[in-house]
Amino acid sequence: MDIAIVWNVAQARGDWPIVSGDLGLDNPLRSAVMVSLFTDRVAPDQPSAQDAAVGIQAPGNAATSAMSDRRGWWGDAYADRPIGSRLWQLRRAIKAGETAVLLELEQIVRESLQWLIDDGIVDTITVTTAWSATSASTAEFAVSLLEPGAAQPQTFLFSWAWEGL
Repeated sequence: MDIAIVWNVAQARGDWPIVSGDLGLDNPLRSAVMVSLFTDRVAPDQPSAQDAAVGIQAPGNAATSAMSDRRGWWGDAYADRPIGSRLWQLRRAIKAGETAVLLELEQIVRESLQWLIDDGIVDTITVTTAWSATSASTAEFAVSLLEPGAAQPQTFLFSWAWEGL
């Protein structure tokens, strides 16, 4: 068991629940996925071709510009592999067509979870993405993880909503 993380959609943040005066517990793989997906990974200096295809731009030059914030954790400056995901960059995305943002979302999710394969925690990661049927500015995604020796994968469902779409 691991410390549970409860996601607050309205505030776009996770929190640890208190259960009977103690920290709530949850599936450790789910906790690892939550930290990997919803911790802000530092943005690269220049966006990839896929980033640019959905309108994600390089951080701006103005020190006071919100676009100049590359986010991330300061400890990643000393790490071989940064933690977290670039989901936060999707706030800069532009929905042009039906698939470009969904493909970018899939790549961002895979990038943030790759360490689970590299460290031998899971054998395979399957990510499926789709636009929400009830909200035009919400993408839904499922993450299925197959652990070594497991007969069935564990699947976790998430959604990501942002302004501007």
